[in-house]
Amino acid sequence: MLVVSASIEVYPLRDTILPPFTSKVTKTAFASLWGEEPLLGRLGSFSVLYRDGKPLYKRLDTSELLVARAGEKLEARVSFLAGDSPPVPEDYSTFMFSGTEFNTRVTGIEVTTLENLRVDLPKKFSLKFLTPTLLPVPGRGELLKEKGVKRRYKLLPDLPLALRLLTYDLKLRKIDLIKATPFQIYKWAYRALAELDYHVKPETVLYTVRDGKPSTERGFTGFVLYELLDEASPLKQELEKLLAFALRFGIGKSRSIGFGQISLQPIRK
Repeated sequence: MLVVSASIEVYPLRDTILPPFTSKVTKTAFASLWGEEPLLGRLGSFSVLYRDGKPLYKRLDTSELLVARAGEKLEARVSFLAGDSPPVPEDYSTFMFSGTEFNTRVTGIEVTTLENLRVDLPKKFSLKFLTPTLLPVPGRGELLKEKGVKRRYKLLPDLPLALRLLTYDLKLRKIDLIKATPFQIYKWAYRALAELDYHVKPETVLYTVRDGKPSTERGFTGFVLYELLDEASPLKQELEKLLAFALRFGIGKSRSIGFGQISLQPIRK
């Protein structure tokens, strides 16, 4: 199985109002460039649009609309799993979104096998949560349903839990990325990953409006500095594979539509 990650640019041809969660534009650009609808489910991930490195989505605490100016460059990333012959995109295309014409082009493609997917993890690193990350608590869903409470996600980063959820989802979909079980990863990561510092905040974002009613999600953004205490464990390689996957596909719920996007940087000090 191949892992394909593509960087794309999008240029509106006139001033336009973007949707509150801009991965919808990314999906439309993908369909235009690849010539097919993005029916990838959790086998793919479509990021929100970025302007000068800043993700574009509407927070519920602001009344400002997301506006894109004519000709400005917006960037996004698409990642998906494919067979031995992945689809090849056009270099350049034009599409319509909400009555506005956009130009789009592919600026880079990275292809690797699932077996070779890994990140070289340093002893100390910074993990940045770029877009709201939605981490459900296992087993809480039935309780919330019983109490008539809308779904709730953790508002503080929990990397061991995120890795457990990702491992469970991959195995459920028969994606053979690692051999360890979700509980093995969780138990080891809970001991082996120490938080050194953090700066996070909860955010409520508007995803869409259905029948005149806003559809919102509440997660967290920010960063956490980690130290890997157990570098000798064979599970370190499993961690490197999971993080490499997460860097391309995100973590947590709704990562396929741009939630839970992350970046990782080594700490040099």
